[in-house]
Amino acid sequence: ISGSFLILAKKYLNEIALMGFENESNDDKASANAAISGTAIKGQLSSSSDKDYYKITTSGAGTIAIAFDAPTSSSYNDYFKVALTDSSGTVLAAQDTGKDTTFSAGVGSSGSYYVYVEKDSFYDSGQYSLTATATTGSTSGTETEDNNSQSKADTLTSGTAIKGQLSSSSDKDYY
Repeated sequence: ISGSFLILAKKYLNEIALMGFENESNDDKASANAAISGTAIKGQLSSSSDKDYYKITTSGAGTIAIAFDAPTSSSYNDYFKVALTDSSGTVLAAQDTGKDTTFSAGVGSSGSYYVYVEKDSFYDSGQYSLTATATTGSTSGTETEDNNSQSKADTLTSGTAIKGQLSSSSDKDYY
């Protein structure tokens, strides 16, 4: 085919993210890229001060699982901090990592939740892949935040295991 062609491009909010790639600027919750449950999105930290936010919405209580595919493969050096927060910024679960990792957290209600990726002790500008998967249903057997006090303690059932995680050195979990 020969001749002249006109290509019209339009920018739509989060269109690039919906196609599987991060869309800058997504440096805070207000500009977070939409994450489709169960669908990988590729991104990269453009500088050591870059922080990438992604928003996942749940229709009810359940769990959110995070799978992070790092461009590095270090068991000794942490290049990335990956965290899941609620809409108020409370960290529900987090990992400091230099290699691929997975983690999950129980969420007590429907709403918007956020995953952010930032530099940790070391910096790498390689492309990562992030998949956030929301599953609605029972949170039985899974810790839910904010259980940082006796009044907000998760209920234990005799003979039933519960999975939890300290999201930081200052996190406390009450049961």
